[in-house]
Amino acid sequence: MGQGLNTGEKQRNSSIELLRIVCLFLIFWMHGASSFQENEVSAWLSIAADTIGNIGVSCFILISGYFGIRWNGKRMLKLDYMLIFYSWTGLLLEVLWNGVPGGETLLSCLFPVIGKRSWYFTCYFVLAMLAPFLNETMEKLQKERFRQLLAVMLFAFSGVTTIFFFDLTGDGGKGIVHMVMLYLIGRYIRLHMQEKKYGTTKLIGCFLLVAGVNFALNGALYLISGTVQNRFARDNTLFTVAEAVLVFLIFCNFQFENKAVNRLAGFVPAVFMMEWTLREVLIHWVYDYLSWNKSSWYHLILLAVAVILICVGSLIEALRRLIFGKAEGKLSDMEYQFLVRIGQKLISKLCTSELKKNDS
Repeated sequence: MGQGLNTGEKQRNSSIELLRIVCLFLIFWMHGASSFQENEVSAWLSIAADTIGNIGVSCFILISGYFGIRWNGKRMLKLDYMLIFYSWTGLLLEVLWNGVPGGETLLSCLFPVIGKRSWYFTCYFVLAMLAPFLNETMEKLQKERFRQLLAVMLFAFSGVTTIFFFDLTGDGGKGIVHMVMLYLIGRYIRLHMQEKKYGTTKLIGCFLLVAGVNFALNGALYLISGTVQNRFARDNTLFTVAEAVLVFLIFCNFQFENKAVNRLAGFVPAVFMMEWTLREVLIHWVYDYLSWNKSSWYHLILLAVAVILICVGSLIEALRRLIFGKAEGKLSDMEYQFLVRIGQKLISKLCTSELKKNDS
């Protein structure tokens, strides 16, 4: 997703870093679109936001799979510190605005990874632990068998959902199963499709076709039911997966290096984490943009809000790193060494216990 999340090669194509930023913008637009009050214009724009915006997280995982997550305990600890900082900050503001939240919400804020403060980061930690085993297995797996595995997973976890609206995982694609599948697709592209070149024009055409069908199907549901639905635009439908893959391949076709883009992309995880807190601050203390939610111009406001959230969030994260960066580095070293020593002692005790059992 960004610095501190995906740890493949140090030299990155800035077009992929730009894709992270674009995806964050689309996600913010989509999240904001859920607050509109139905009128014809806003309804159709919200369908468009779901159709396009919901590919954001899928693209994040495809990027992780393409570069390959390399487990780094210290880096994951720093990621955890960032999550705790913004989760606790959000909790403090929540207490100021609405009082102390209920027990489950409180625990979720205090322990953001375990408590699923953000489903994405909770699943990402699990994916990061699984990644070394997935990487090793997929590198040894024959191309044809790899392709068969992806076909089975796509049918079971996306095809069934798309055709029958039945979700085998029960999480709408916002869980570890879908994340693993997307990660493996990213690995497949890296291992077996890297040398192939796909025309950008054709890729864009295919994306517009798939997105158009997705939009039309959700639009048909809207006309039939009278309510905006995103059944065909959920994370785990074939349409969303196909759109994400096509967009990823489009950005892979462009090669450029830009330090500003790379630096901004490094803030993406933190800005993603603080989104809802920033929205509340904006609404409470700056300008209540929700007051425009009945207007046909509302989506233009949401696009501007998305830009503001990214810019302000990036500045806040840059300041946080400036203030706490060195302390976090030292703390992560100390904690990592402590955890390693604890692990070594536990393994030693288990081995000693097993030897005693064998001797007896």
